[in-house]
Amino acid sequence: MAFLKYEDVLLKVAGESIFAQQASINVNTSLQPVRLIDGTIHRYAPTNGARGTLSFSHYLTGSIASFLDVTGVAETSTNGSFGGLTFNNAYLKSMQFQVQPYAPILVESSFDFYGSFSSSISSSHDTELAKDKYSHSIKSFVAGTPSNMNHTLSFGYSVQAARNPVYLAGETTPTRVTKEATNIQMSIQGDNIGGNINDGGTEANLKCSIFDINDSTALQHFHCSGRISQQELNVDQQGYLIGGISVIQAHQ
Repeated sequence: MAFLKYEDVLLKVAGESIFAQQASINVNTSLQPVRLIDGTIHRYAPTNGARGTLSFSHYLTGSIASFLDVTGVAETSTNGSFGGLTFNNAYLKSMQFQVQPYAPILVESSFDFYGSFSSSISSSHDTELAKDKYSHSIKSFVAGTPSNMNHTLSFGYSVQAARNPVYLAGETTPTRVTKEATNIQMSIQGDNIGGNINDGGTEANLKCSIFDINDSTALQHFHCSGRISQQELNVDQQGYLIGGISVIQAHQ
């Protein structure tokens, strides 16, 4: 088969086509060589089930898809396809984005999936992928505490969930993949860092509002209500003093 062009490699998750800027997929197995007493290799024994990873980035159009909301998804799995390869038992692990001046908002996501994918690569595309709304930094902003950090240069949002597969005896795919220790984190760069944080971290309540460049109604809001875990100040030659904070929130 000839090499496929970027536009012929369609990514779909939960039945929804994604206009990915970059995507990758891989499957790994955990193997342990079994040696005989004379040192020769008897066989390679699996020590865990096969686990795959799907990573991709795409520009945010409208509200973020429900299957990319780590705080909202349950332990149920999803499925998808990539360049004709199909995969099942996929579980969202992380989603993050960064809002930079004069730039559209690029979302990066990562899934774990269990088992192998199909071995048939094929060309595919979706003519309906073009969107008329793109989230952009021109109108998007963050509000909340510390209130004296009122000139925001950039901000980022990320959410991650620990995933733990549970295997039954005699099975090679997990019967359940738990969702544990879900954490939200926001980082802000601006003209200040607020008051000094204490041992327990200073309380912070942040809300970022995402807008389309041509619309006055917010496409979506993201929240982080937790504690400031890090502060920093940076300056370089012919530059300005820039402050930064990181806020973390433990989510059920």
